[in-house]
Amino acid sequence: MNHLLSSQDLSHEQLLGLFDKAKSFLPTVKEKKMLKLAEGKILATLFYEPSTRTRFSFETAMLRLGGKVISNPQMEGTSSATKGESLYDTGKTVSEMADIIAMRHSAMGSVAELAQGSKVPVMNGGDGAGDHPTQGLLDLFTIRENLGRLENFTIAIIGDLKNSRVAHAQCALLSKFEGVKFIFVAPAELKMPKVIVDGLINKGFSVSETEDMAAVMEEADVISMTRVQKERFENEADYLKHKGVYVITVELMKKAKKDALLIHPLPRVDEIEVEVDADPRAKYFEQVENGVALRMALIATLLKL
Repeated sequence: MNHLLSSQDLSHEQLLGLFDKAKSFLPTVKEKKMLKLAEGKILATLFYEPSTRTRFSFETAMLRLGGKVISNPQMEGTSSATKGESLYDTGKTVSEMADIIAMRHSAMGSVAELAQGSKVPVMNGGDGAGDHPTQGLLDLFTIRENLGRLENFTIAIIGDLKNSRVAHAQCALLSKFEGVKFIFVAPAELKMPKVIVDGLINKGFSVSETEDMAAVMEEADVISMTRVQKERFENEADYLKHKGVYVITVELMKKAKKDALLIHPLPRVDEIEVEVDADPRAKYFEQVENGVALRMALIATLLKL
């Protein structure tokens, strides 16, 4: 592995290796300890789009490995991009100073463009509505830690599936495992892209689509909730039309399996009631902890530590 640009980049064996390595880092994360594995190494986080968890998670991961961080969370407005510098040249420049780069951008394909100029590994922290491989990875890691497997289970992915790069990453990564049944729950205007649905069906996976969230709660082993992506809509009226269309409530969770998992990449807007946080099946804050361990594993792998 030279970079992590796409959820398609990793093989089944590489995924299992990353998850095993992430599990080995979990005690370090839980106990908030510092290692010396990445001593002398520098991570650059280049974020052209807002972030809380992803940027802090990458930076925390590098710091817990013993490395250092240089960071710009406002690349769109404060970097040389404002002067017309290309992403290729930015990658070439930053890779002269850092040992590894994490990047987020609002345009699909932008991270790959920067990586073409970089001499060091580049990690995709989300590119537009396209892909978010590290979030998908930590979602699968969370499922594996709780279900004990990544094969032969049913996942209901709910919300704005057209624009959710997380949902797209989950599908790409889960397609490396056998026996997964996909249920996509979305309004007609926000359905999972046909290319993803057809790709899964062509690989032999069971795929169903519905607009009725309540009807799938009893069947799902994993309930993956996503917010309506306000920033992907061309006007506020279209966003408001779909905002709040699906909400996980305490009452609704009574329909779910006793050992089901509820995951969400966060941020939460109004799609999960705060009262649901007390449900032991709600794993979205546990995912944050898992994300640090997973990104530690990824950085260590890319830097060959």
